Amino acid sequence: MLEGKLQNLAKEYPEYSKIFEAILDWFERHPNQRAITMDYFYSDKYSFSIPDINITFMILKEHSILKTVYRVIDEDGSKISHDFLNLKDIPTQVDTMWGNKKDIEDVDVIPFYALEKQNDF
Repeated sequence: MLEGKLQNLAKEYPEYSKIFEAILDWFERHPNQRAITMDYFYSDKYSFSIPDINITFMILKEHSILKTVYRVIDEDGSKISHDFLNLKDIPTQVDTMWGNKKDIEDVDVIPFYALEKQNDF
C-alpha cells in the first residue's frame, strides 16, 4: 500500500521521485522501524539537496503518509520516554526507561517522521 502511494506521488512530483524511492527503500530495509529523520538523507550517500528533502517530507505529511513525532534523546543519543505528537505535550521533566527523571533542558527533542498508519507497509 505504501509503495503504491509513493509511486503515485512520484508521478505527481517527478522532481522528488528519487527521494520517494529512497524513503520507500529505507522502510523496506528497516521493517521494524516506523520512524525516520530527515538527517538520514542529508548524508553523502545521497546527492539530494536539503530543500528538496524538506519539501519531500512536507509532501508526505500533506498526503497523510508520514506524521511528525517528537522523540526525547539523551546526551548519549538514546531515546528516552515515549514519542510525542505535539511539542506542547512534552513535560518539563521526562521519565527515562529506568524510571529516572530528566529536565527537558538536559535532553534533545528531535522531530522524527513516522508512518501515518502502522499497517501501511
